[in-house]
Amino acid sequence: MTPNPHSLRHRPGQPGARVAALLLLVLLATPAFAQQGSGPALPVEITADRAEMDERQGLGTYTGDVIVIRGDMTLEADKVYVRTRDRRPYEMEAHGEPARLESPDPETGEMRIATALRIDYLLNEDRMILTDQAHVITSREEARGKRITYDLTTDVIEAERGEGDSERVRITIQPRDDE
Repeated sequence: MTPNPHSLRHRPGQPGARVAALLLLVLLATPAFAQQGSGPALPVEITADRAEMDERQGLGTYTGDVIVIRGDMTLEADKVYVRTRDRRPYEMEAHGEPARLESPDPETGEMRIATALRIDYLLNEDRMILTDQAHVITSREEARGKRITYDLTTDVIEAERGEGDSERVRITIQPRDDE
C-alpha cells in the first residue's frame, strides 16, 4: 500500500509525494527490517492518520492509529517515532494505551506478543525495552513488570519493578508438553 501524500504534513518547498517516497525508501533500506536468514527484502507498510519526516534530524513521526507491518512483525500504537542515521532506521519508539508488537518465534512459529505504554525497539540489536505496564507473552513464559527488556534473538526476558513500586514482577513458566 502506498502512503497517501495528501495525509502527510510537509514543509514548504517539499512536495508531499517526495516525502512519502523518501520515507518508504528509508524504511526499506534497513537491515533490521530484513527477513531473517537469506532471502529477498520484504516491504514495510506504515499506516497512520498523520506522518512527518524530518530528514535533517533523522526522525519520522507517525500519529493516530499507527500500524507498522514488516513481514510477520506488526506494531500497533497511538504514536511512533522512527529514528534514522544515514537514512537507515535504528530505533522505533512506540506509545499507546498500550502499544503492541507481535512477532512469530523463528523456531516455533508461535506468536510472541509484547505490550506496554512505551516500547523502544532497538533495530540493530533486535531488542525491545518495554516501560510502564510491560507485558510479554511467549510460548514458554509470560512476564509482567514496570520495565521489561526482551532480546528477540536470544529470547531472553529481564523484568523489573519500578522504584518504590509495590507491584512485584510476575513470571509464569509454561510446562512443556513432552510427547
